[in-house]
Amino acid sequence: MKYRYYTADVFTDTPFYGIPLPVFPEADGLSDEVMQQIANELGTWSTIFLFSGSKENSRKIRVFTPSKEIESNAHTILAASFVLTKTNAIALEGKHTPVSLEEHGESVDTYVSQKDGVPSIIQQTYHSHAAIDYYTPTEEELAAMLSLTPADIGFEHYRPLIVSCRAPYLIVPIKSYHAIREARFVESAWSNSSAPSSLAQEILLFANNTDPNPGDFHARLLGPAIANHEDPPVGGAITAFAHHICDHPHIQEGTHIFAIQRGANNARKSLLYVEMDNKKTNDLTVRVGGSAVLMSEAVMTF
Repeated sequence: MKYRYYTADVFTDTPFYGIPLPVFPEADGLSDEVMQQIANELGTWSTIFLFSGSKENSRKIRVFTPSKEIESNAHTILAASFVLTKTNAIALEGKHTPVSLEEHGESVDTYVSQKDGVPSIIQQTYHSHAAIDYYTPTEEELAAMLSLTPADIGFEHYRPLIVSCRAPYLIVPIKSYHAIREARFVESAWSNSSAPSSLAQEILLFANNTDPNPGDFHARLLGPAIANHEDPPVGGAITAFAHHICDHPHIQEGTHIFAIQRGANNARKSLLYVEMDNKKTNDLTVRVGGSAVLMSEAVMTF
């Protein structure tokens, strides 16, 4: 059997930046076992498999890491929408082409804009509800589990919160880009704190981005299942991060637009554009946009 797949660098317009993700645009016929084996073989953060959808310009999506199946997120939706339109599996029509990715009976609506006949900015919309927990580890505990000092924790009006949308995240404001890049997860300090009782398995660190680039914030994920040398995608945490921002009293009602940088300046830097409609409730509409670059085309034979 032969299955064609493509690799795209997502949330970047520059080759060899962003997050590289493989997409199988015609995965009909693949079993769960084979998809898991393929994801393990390719060894990337996520491998995306697309199946026939229920309507025009739609596909069913499934996502596997090298060890398990996970839910789709902003990175995998972007990769899927980009590959489908870049390879003309879904034709670009007009200024914005709709693409619907279906999962568990629900769909994420995506719009692919075009420039000179090729996909440009791809925006996806999420309607989310969050539960917010204000009981978080102390600054001293947070500093210990991040190999930082208490002075590195918090900036301006932002404070640590545990935010749960699909999954709980411990979200911690950090004073500087430098401190985020220097942070190292310490499992013993984590285990001795109150953090495990929150069920959060990942910590999202963020800081005001003072570097000369379009990002308003810099973000990084750490946690028990993430090696300290890794810098994983933050797409799964974007809705939780938007809820975190909106929960602070100094953020006014209305629509807010900002950009988030992931990755070091000299490495695989990503840039995610976020637009959120703050209504001062726990329900939030979040739109996430970004670019992608097609990097490879290959056939897997087995």
